[in-house]
Amino acid sequence: MTARAFLTTAAAMLLFGAATACDQSKPAPASDHPSSHGTTGKSADLAGGTKHDPPIEPAQVPDGHWYCDMGTVHYSRPDKGDGKCPLCGMALKHKGSAE
Repeated sequence: MTARAFLTTAAAMLLFGAATACDQSKPAPASDHPSSHGTTGKSADLAGGTKHDPPIEPAQVPDGHWYCDMGTVHYSRPDKGDGKCPLCGMALKHKGSAE
């Protein structure tokens, strides 16, 4: 493989990787929350709750749910359970109707 062919291939791979990474960093729309209409393709049921991949914004968590607040939400559930996130171990936060 010539140096030019190698550089062209490497550049194409970097551009493709950057394009797909940008797409993954967008938060899920509020309508994609599983409590709205069932589990979405990017969320998964986990330990009585939902793993959000990509994470959602705290405002997208339904009132009354418990969630792991790390700036964005990667896990939420309708009840407190043991009070800890099964993904990272942090304490879950309750979203009241006034938040």
